[in-house]
Amino acid sequence: MKHKGVLRTASFLAASMMAAASLMVTPAAAAGSETEEVLARLGTSSAVSQTPASTNVAQQGEVNAIWIAFLDLQNILPGRSESAFRASVQKMYQNCVDAGLNTVIVQVRPYGDSFYPSDLFPWSSYASGKLGVSPGFDPLEILVEEAHAQGLTFEAWVNPLRLMAESEISSVSTSYPVRQWYDNSAKKAENLISYGGRLYLNPASREARQLVVDGVAEIIENYDVDGIHIDDYFYPSSLPESYDLASYQKANTTLSHADWRRQNITCLMKEMYDAIKAADSSCIFGISPRGIVSQDYDLVYADVAYWASHSGYCDYLAPQVYYGFEHASAPYDEIVEEWSEMTTAPDVSLRIGLAAYKVGAVDNYAGSGKNEWTQNTNILARQIDLSRQYDNVEGTILFRYDQIFTTPNSAMTVEKKNFMALLQ
Repeated sequence: MKHKGVLRTASFLAASMMAAASLMVTPAAAAGSETEEVLARLGTSSAVSQTPASTNVAQQGEVNAIWIAFLDLQNILPGRSESAFRASVQKMYQNCVDAGLNTVIVQVRPYGDSFYPSDLFPWSSYASGKLGVSPGFDPLEILVEEAHAQGLTFEAWVNPLRLMAESEISSVSTSYPVRQWYDNSAKKAENLISYGGRLYLNPASREARQLVVDGVAEIIENYDVDGIHIDDYFYPSSLPESYDLASYQKANTTLSHADWRRQNITCLMKEMYDAIKAADSSCIFGISPRGIVSQDYDLVYADVAYWASHSGYCDYLAPQVYYGFEHASAPYDEIVEEWSEMTTAPDVSLRIGLAAYKVGAVDNYAGSGKNEWTQNTNILARQIDLSRQYDNVEGTILFRYDQIFTTPNSAMTVEKKNFMALLQ
């Protein structure tokens, strides 16, 4: 029996105890020649972990998911015929099924644009090669159809607030709200934030939030999606107060500027959740914030602890725990433990986001653990293994498709064999 927030694996329990003591003191495909060389190097390295990949098996109902980003779709969509795109999607999904995955989270609106015909957002340049131009067919329809044909759960991934670069707005038709607001100085000030050359919807604006809400409702009403998924693009990171000072002053609130921003984001999550359930009560809503809770709270104004402990804001949280076990300041096991203990709402679960893109690479932000991903090829397997020790963790999500299936390095070829063995 598993327990929320309690590790059941002795080796990880010991590691956690050692970490706690430290804190008290200081508040896969056939191997080719390249792969064989990597294996040989790993086998002779004294720094390589010899921990077995796993003794666990997948739990009933476990979510084994992968993020398929707009960059992955860009490789198979612009300039392709409908039949060629469908064939590529079928191959993509077959790779997922063969790896033991059961859920695809596909990015369909990355920059206030769309991979489907929309009354609210222009066609994405990543769909056709040019912003506002249709590829000649409906990619989302194909993506959903083919996922279900192969028994995969399909979640539509949208960026709720991030829009196109300001230099691109002239390419957006005046039939869309974002362009209309941009051209109207009063609406622009109320509904949009321009920062770092990019436009963002202003979550302080009811009208702007309603566009986000209407956008997810449009997807659910027109496509048989199983879920709506958003990532960590809330307010632009560390946005200076001057950028929305007028909105803050207009609100006439007693909240601090930072708390007011957090309230705006929390309102948006609630409004999205309610709209999704109203459109289709079986459709789930998932949020993927940063893995470090303080960064969510202080940098992008996302009060993830509140959402994790209160019903009615999401069905699951998928923190991006993109850290190895040896990360100097954010070791994987400690971060997962924190999220598990924090997630107390009975109808909110966790899916742990894993950094497949780091396999075989130096992690320059990991301090003394920077070489962990170059010295091990079982990190993802061990992370999946550990996640199974928590009863409020329902699965994991791999980021992202390309690094695992399209252009895997030699280390990933080995790593993939290890984690696939857990998912079959």
